[in-house]
Amino acid sequence: MAQVSRRFLKPKVQERIISLFLSSIVLTGSQEAAVSFIDDLLTPTEKIVLAKRLSIAFMLLEGYDYDSIEDTLKVSRPTIGTVSVWLKTKGDGVRTIVKKIKRNESLQKIWNDIKESVADVLTTSHGYQSKEGRALVKELQRSHKKPY
Repeated sequence: MAQVSRRFLKPKVQERIISLFLSSIVLTGSQEAAVSFIDDLLTPTEKIVLAKRLSIAFMLLEGYDYDSIEDTLKVSRPTIGTVSVWLKTKGDGVRTIVKKIKRNESLQKIWNDIKESVADVLTTSHGYQSKEGRALVKELQRSHKKPY
């Protein structure tokens, strides 16, 4: 896991470098440029950590329980709890992005793939007879009937 230096920055310097970082992300302008920028800047571990946090938030906002999230994303309960707490105390930015993802057709297909993975986990580890497993399988069957 990435670590921050023990030597603290002056608040004004920290504020400026964070602003530069955020502006850099905004300036990428396209998915290809963003991928290139993130690949240059983050390690594979840092990328997966951030992706898992976003996925945890997405699944929590969709009403998935901790067991389903833990089994699907291979994350710990404390990690899920941490994301849950920041969703409750702040999380407006994540909620906005989740809404945009839901409206974006190509991203919705990715989300449906994740749902299918969750259904596989629920129907194999908890059995098809589990309440969550049956509900998710029915939802997936309905969503496959919708044309994309």
